[in-house]
Amino acid sequence: MNDRSAIVVGAGIGGLSAAIALQKSGWNTEVIERATRIDPVGAGLTLQPNAVLALRRLGCSDEVEHVGAHLRFGGLRRADGSPLSVLSATDAERIEETVGAPAIGIHRATLHAALARHVDQLSLASELTAYEDRGDLVRVTTADGKQREADLLIGADGINSRLRASIQNDGAPRYAGYYCWRGVASGDAGLPKGWAAEYWGDGLRFGGCAIDDGRTYWFAVQTGPPGGATIEAGTKDSLRAMYSGFAPEVDRLLEATDPQAIIGGDIADRNPVAQWSQGRVALLGDAAHAMTPNLGQGACQAIEDALVLGEQLAAVDATGVTAALAEYQRIRVPRANKTVRMARRVGDVARMQNRLGVAVRDGALRATPASMLRSQLTRAWRLPY
Repeated sequence: MNDRSAIVVGAGIGGLSAAIALQKSGWNTEVIERATRIDPVGAGLTLQPNAVLALRRLGCSDEVEHVGAHLRFGGLRRADGSPLSVLSATDAERIEETVGAPAIGIHRATLHAALARHVDQLSLASELTAYEDRGDLVRVTTADGKQREADLLIGADGINSRLRASIQNDGAPRYAGYYCWRGVASGDAGLPKGWAAEYWGDGLRFGGCAIDDGRTYWFAVQTGPPGGATIEAGTKDSLRAMYSGFAPEVDRLLEATDPQAIIGGDIADRNPVAQWSQGRVALLGDAAHAMTPNLGQGACQAIEDALVLGEQLAAVDATGVTAALAEYQRIRVPRANKTVRMARRVGDVARMQNRLGVAVRDGALRATPASMLRSQLTRAWRLPY
């Protein structure tokens, strides 16, 4: 079956993971990416244990687990640092032992480079402009006029996916009601090894985690209309003033950040849909289920997509593509869409500004037993395939 061919559109984390999964399953795979080069930009992310387990199955977890920060301290706190719902190091160890993998903090660029080293064929400056599913194959046209033919086309081209528009045509993404700045501090700001936490205020949030190379990733979220995360509003000085009432480690992290590397933008997602495939074309990652980052599961769910996709396509020849994609969709849609909805709910609770609502929220969080939180996270972080 080594004559089977696939084209993956998009060289993000989902697209690269999909290429690795398809290669592992015996597919000749090319990733096409519209960018002319892959720069080491971005901020950090958390690979929850479900993603680490999936990367192990794909055979590309060693470098990630070696260089990434193994997260041990989790917790949700009020802006001043007082606990709302805190996972201790012991709690984190229990979850890791039960699930079978750690949570890893890593710079997005580090993860991207690690995955790219496992991809056989990556073509830059190749922007998809059109495709045609001819029934027995898919013909792809790129902006340079070149045409490619393959048995399978995977759209991993992000929240504004061109391929999603052709399958779903469901309009623009949904603004979540808040915007965000992200950055990477040059050190650990005196925080414990493996630190990870969030601080919830009234319409303001701050959080982050340790990542590779001794650095610390952070994010700062504010409730408000779209477009608020401007460069002017996101300077180091303005952010330090905005978060001056937060715990002292917040200011230390901001102070240790290169102001030129602070990234700002609106937070958006898409409404869940049940159809991710059509004929020989399928969606993956944000193209299929763009979610807010409140659970740290965006990249994780994309990696899960890749694992299931590759395994469903492993045992089929070119004539079995449509059925395999339907099975991929059947397996993944419930779990991914549940995660989209949960992330949206968490974001709605976290962005509260009403003083009474915030007080009720905080009281409910404080009353939640650590055992219940451990159970919830264990269920979310298991890999159910």
